[in-house]
Amino acid sequence: MALDKPLLYGIIHLGASSMSMTIVEYTTIDDVKIIEYASRDVTFGEELFHNKRLSFQTIEEICRLLKGYKRLMKENGVTDYTVYATAIVREAENRRSIMDQIFVQTGFKVEVVDMPKEIYYKYFGLYYRMMQQGLTNTDDAALFLDITSGGVGITVWKGGALLFQENVHLGTLRVMESFNRNQRSSLSFPDAVGEYLHSMLQPVEEEVRRFNVKYFVLSGDEAREIANLMGFKTHGKETMALLPKQFEEFVDSFHGVTATKLVNRYDIPEHRANILMPTIVLYSELLKMVHPQSLLISSYGFVDGVVLYYGAEIENNKFLYMMREQNLQLARAIAESYQVDTLHAREVERFSLQLSRALADYGITDRMIFVLQLAAILAEVGKFVSLRNHSEHAYHIIMGTDLFGLSDSEKEVVANVVYYHYKGKPDDDDENFRYLKESQKVWVMKFVAILRCMRALDVSHKRKISKLGIKRDDKKIVVNVHTDQDISLEKWTFEREAEFFSEVFGLEMVLRIGGK
Repeated sequence: MALDKPLLYGIIHLGASSMSMTIVEYTTIDDVKIIEYASRDVTFGEELFHNKRLSFQTIEEICRLLKGYKRLMKENGVTDYTVYATAIVREAENRRSIMDQIFVQTGFKVEVVDMPKEIYYKYFGLYYRMMQQGLTNTDDAALFLDITSGGVGITVWKGGALLFQENVHLGTLRVMESFNRNQRSSLSFPDAVGEYLHSMLQPVEEEVRRFNVKYFVLSGDEAREIANLMGFKTHGKETMALLPKQFEEFVDSFHGVTATKLVNRYDIPEHRANILMPTIVLYSELLKMVHPQSLLISSYGFVDGVVLYYGAEIENNKFLYMMREQNLQLARAIAESYQVDTLHAREVERFSLQLSRALADYGITDRMIFVLQLAAILAEVGKFVSLRNHSEHAYHIIMGTDLFGLSDSEKEVVANVVYYHYKGKPDDDDENFRYLKESQKVWVMKFVAILRCMRALDVSHKRKISKLGIKRDDKKIVVNVHTDQDISLEKWTFEREAEFFSEVFGLEMVLRIGGK
């Protein structure tokens, strides 16, 4: 649904190889106009690669560029903006100093995007554009390979469903920093990199192969630049199709791809060659694993995805909910892999959804409801490890899993909710809860209160309740359940859990039982 008034906002991206500012006028997801765009190629990634931190001089240069972007936004009347930083700040050992200096010198608060969220933003925008081009309406599986400076995202979809998502800490900077300068100049280096990447990706090979991937999707500046080196020109946001054989012939022509060969053949800067070389080898290794029929190359990148997501979230566009449903489907697949009672999980999710919607004026937003649904789906994954202390096992499983579409802080919330969903109460004496920010702790308290009451309604796992209704006023919330079975266990458990709910929300919680 289009906004009543176009939204004007700015997106600044602080990246490893470029800094950019994009000013956007957003009316609806199909009506996004770029008002102003400024970009500057930088070599910050090269410095981070060598030193694992950014120097004083580099931070000063970043601040100088940011001040220029700030002036441009002021000239365009932009007051709504966000500054995003990806691997260049995320991977730096002096991350806090960088962010503090930026704030002191420019007034900008930097949002450091963790790797799973960075990859999700790209997927969000790429999937929408491909959907608009009719490229997602297929019964064949597609693999989206996203390579950042600090990691690799492997995402498989088929039609409108997400089938698989895994993030590996194996980005271009990480690959190059694994070898010293002498090793990188060796004739054996290309083969060594290939073997290194293969060994790192081997754990996901069997998973990926079982989807019978037909389309291999490459996106972003590096994908576009490699296509250009091959002699193919990308046009705007259109997706280009190539044959895997064409890429294989390009790689074979080097007789071992190295940064030096890229520099000599194409006269590109060394810092770009150091990014493109592992990218090319990584593409090659994945192609050997999945044997797709076609390569799809798009120039769509991180900023494009953020621009679209930022506006869609404010507009509350229906595509946002379509993508969230994909994330929920993926979470259900994860739960099934841990042999969760999926019918019970569905009941708890459904009941929790109803109750949380009735609490909208108690600070429960749509985003919070989405995170709560994920917690309900994954609450019992720990039973796969052991029935004893299963909530603690579930916590560690979730903390060790990238939940697509969630930031790291939201994942911490989910992990803590499942930790307390069965017994105990969130307490600062617990290490897992103590280190959370206060805003996260509030989310956890509310989610645990909701989830435990709604879990109580199917505590027997027998799905005795045929219908549930919720009514509330300023002081009381009444849960009406319809059943033709004995729900004494559910009633007693609910009454016990309702005490904590009342403590958190300040509402009396009452259960009323009616016929079917």
